[in-house]
Amino acid sequence: MENNIKLKNSLNKNKSNIFNKYINNKYKLVPFKTMINYVNEPRYIPSEFKEWNNSIYYFNFINIKNLPVYDINLNKLLKSYFDLYFFSASQPSSLVKERRAKDKKNKFISIIKKKNRFSLNKIFISKADLKHTSSKIIITIYIFNRERIILIKNLIYLYSLHFKTKSYLVAGGGENKDIFFYQSFKEKLNNKYEIFNKIKLNFNLNNLKFKDIMLYKLSKLLSKFYKKKVKFNIINLNSYKYNSDIVTDILKKKVVKPNSKLLKIMKFIAKKSLKASIGKTVDKYKDKTRISKSINYDLIPNKYKNLNISVLIKNINFNETIKNIYNIKNNTNENIIYNSIKDKLVGGVRLEIKGRLTRRYRADRSKFFDKTVGTFQNIDSSFKGLSSKLYRGKFNSNMQYSIDVYKRHEGSYAVKGWISGK
Repeated sequence: MENNIKLKNSLNKNKSNIFNKYINNKYKLVPFKTMINYVNEPRYIPSEFKEWNNSIYYFNFINIKNLPVYDINLNKLLKSYFDLYFFSASQPSSLVKERRAKDKKNKFISIIKKKNRFSLNKIFISKADLKHTSSKIIITIYIFNRERIILIKNLIYLYSLHFKTKSYLVAGGGENKDIFFYQSFKEKLNNKYEIFNKIKLNFNLNNLKFKDIMLYKLSKLLSKFYKKKVKFNIINLNSYKYNSDIVTDILKKKVVKPNSKLLKIMKFIAKKSLKASIGKTVDKYKDKTRISKSINYDLIPNKYKNLNISVLIKNINFNETIKNIYNIKNNTNENIIYNSIKDKLVGGVRLEIKGRLTRRYRADRSKFFDKTVGTFQNIDSSFKGLSSKLYRGKFNSNMQYSIDVYKRHEGSYAVKGWISGK
């Protein structure tokens, strides 16, 4: 009997619990959401228009038909604009006068243009990335101004010679010299002064290409193609290694001569592009072993598992908790922006060249050369175990690819380049 009474009481209790839990309660009790996994820092992946050269939407597809032709003409115009050679026909130099006297057809201008086209002391530009809106087009260009770097070095060298000669004369270095010494010394100074003025003029003309006066005329010309306003977003690079289009352009111009050593040139370009990035790596064995997910305990979700305010302020001063969560640091905007940028260092470089690359002046069989330095693996997907974005189905977000074609007397050849970041 006693056992039966206990069973009845237990059944009644269970019924009352079920009834109270699922029927009588109008508001269901939801438990606080506690964090089980750790949260990583947000990753900044390049935007969509890095995937394609054109970012555009038209309701009518007829307006898009002419865009490929416009883009080819745009890249040609931009290259010819930054390769401008300022030549004064009213006051030609002595060499030009001699050439003009010998040549009746005035082919000396074409020779100057050819030298400027194949020289490496110039402004290298990448292919234009276009972003279309309803009223304007934003053209982004990456530029490596090698001409400016060389001109600045020459100006500093010639300017330092002025102080050296001044200190030499003040110290009495030329007291016991003849008059002929002073005359030759004066002629040399005048020649250096003329060279200094020429270099200074070229430096100012180089800066003139980036002024609004010249860019406004270029935008007017380009607006005739697209029938919209054109705006330029020019990004100046410190080195050629940060853009694959510029790397392929340099390699293409290095191989113009038939007697050029291809493998030596490719090895030099690939190793030099990685030279500055090798010393900045944190660990040598990061590329060989799998890295565990780095946990940042400064993030709020990792610091406090339960983000409910009632739990945070329990037995704690609320003002002090906010100060601890949001630490006020004297960080400049430059550091914040720089730390948010992804793929700042070069991880690997691959160069390929294929075509009529024989040293003789004949159309021989095509040859193929390639050179790879570094790694192309994505650190997030390969080592940290995080998901990563793919571009065009096969390219990673940390990789750039470019191709360029050139013709010469023996035949044509193509240059390909890949650059990966880390």
